[in-house]
Amino acid sequence: MPSTIRAWTLSVFLAAAPFALAPIAAQAQIHYNLAAGLSEPASNFGNFYDAGYNVIVGAGITPPGSSLGFRAEGIYNEFGQKGGGNKAYAGGVNVNGVYELMRPTAVQANTLYVIGGIGYYSTKEPDRFFDAQSQSNVGYNIGAGFKFPLSGFSAYIEARYHTVQNTDVRFVPIAFGLMF
Repeated sequence: MPSTIRAWTLSVFLAAAPFALAPIAAQAQIHYNLAAGLSEPASNFGNFYDAGYNVIVGAGITPPGSSLGFRAEGIYNEFGQKGGGNKAYAGGVNVNGVYELMRPTAVQANTLYVIGGIGYYSTKEPDRFFDAQSQSNVGYNIGAGFKFPLSGFSAYIEARYHTVQNTDVRFVPIAFGLMF
């Protein structure tokens, strides 16, 4: 009986949440982003892998009048092994806080920001003796970016340092993206 009550309470909460959050979401600026670019391996990871590429897709929200926003993203990075051979992969999802250091004004519309957060990464590195096995770990990222408006959407360039716990995987994707 108690599990039925918990399930019912959770169902009611999940059903009511969109209605409770609707006034906040209606006023907030929701955006979507797509980006791609160069991924540079760092630290010991850079001793074994060459620069690769990254692809990022995400969604974010910024409350009106606030310098602090949030962005959730899915990322994928691929690196070639130095001297040829197999490739290493790092992908996952992360949730980031975005703080605008330079907010848009009537005089200038560009934005300078810092970004950082936590994520859940899946990595796969080639092994010299066996096939590569993927592993999943928590990690974090921190970086900065510059956003500039275009007609009906914005473009941005940013760089972030990513580190994945319990691995040697460290990388810096430099991405150019569009926000709409």
